[in-house]
Amino acid sequence: MSAPADIRRLEHDLEQQVSVVIRAMPFLWLAVDDEAGPKSVRRYVERNSIALLSNFGRQPVDDPSEGWLGRWCTHPDVGDSGLWNSDHIRERHDPIFLTKMEGLIAKV
Repeated sequence: MSAPADIRRLEHDLEQQVSVVIRAMPFLWLAVDDEAGPKSVRRYVERNSIALLSNFGRQPVDDPSEGWLGRWCTHPDVGDSGLWNSDHIRERHDPIFLTKMEGLIAKV
């Protein structure tokens, strides 16, 4: 669901600034050619990536920066996990996840 037009207009400049920051970030496309679903490789990668990076209920390895907007988010899961995505933040990653990721990256 999209925000009302007046809110979108007010947020336009901020959205542009966020886009500039995101465009400057490095990224990698993984070759995952299965159908989306609960047992798919893409779901496995998403779930375990979030679980691995989440700070929820543990000592952060890499705390978000002091200026990270999530620090002012009213949803407690965002601040507690250090991630905007709150799915899978309370989970632990599969111990062989990084090995499987290494195999997917090797295919790139």
